[in-house]
Amino acid sequence: MKKLLIASLIAISSSSIFAADNTASVAKNDVFKQAEQLYAAKNYPAAFQEVQRLAQTGNAQAIYNLGYMTQMGQGTAKDNAKALKYYEDASNKGYAQASYRLAQIYETGELGVAKDSNKFSQYVQKASAQGSDDATVKIATILFAQKKPQSHQIALQKLAPLIRKGNYPAIQVKALYDISQGVENKNPLMKRQGIEALQSIAQKGYAPASMALATMMANGNIIPQNLPQAKQIFTELANQNVPNARESLASVEKIIAEKNKQAAAAPTQSAPKK
Repeated sequence: MKKLLIASLIAISSSSIFAADNTASVAKNDVFKQAEQLYAAKNYPAAFQEVQRLAQTGNAQAIYNLGYMTQMGQGTAKDNAKALKYYEDASNKGYAQASYRLAQIYETGELGVAKDSNKFSQYVQKASAQGSDDATVKIATILFAQKKPQSHQIALQKLAPLIRKGNYPAIQVKALYDISQGVENKNPLMKRQGIEALQSIAQKGYAPASMALATMMANGNIIPQNLPQAKQIFTELANQNVPNARESLASVEKIIAEKNKQAAAAPTQSAPKK
């Protein structure tokens, strides 16, 4: 149960490649204003030139952005090897988002590289040390999955400062942990605490929490089954192009159709004769 709950966490990346690293200052990010405008206008060649100019000054975020645009072929020829080199250079300059991107690459085997668990571990730890909240949440998720009390305590310690500052992914991972522990240890208070934490961030618009709650509603194992409500939530999320929402919606619609078919085929009881 715990593994399934923790696995339901869905990461949503930033909508802009020019979003500042959470360790960067607002003033530092202002230098990207022109690049942001060009990128938003889809003038990729000009945006690439502007980012390249910033990268030549040693700006780590600009180097990372060159990597992304090179990976995507935006304003320059698509080149996975060059993109990887840009990410490595930005990581070496202390840019946490680049280190976390490298962790993702080696975890999944993107950009033509082979999966490498050692490099994944190296880069995710490096990203966390450099200040990446996403990397810290990822590490906590891995620790919870180990199902060892000591690992759980380390994970909780890592999440605590993120939860205090309102980090939604951290709140969700802790909530899923509380729910799974509540179910396994027959602790309804802990289970309720986790559900309420999920509901709180879902109400604030955090899509992964809504996905997790809708999945629970569809399954009916943790909270009472509510297929119409699950369908409504999945529909809203699918309209927002949230990952996996369309597939989940299709599954719920199939279950509803089967239940309706069974109900229609069930024999009706005639009224008793007087």
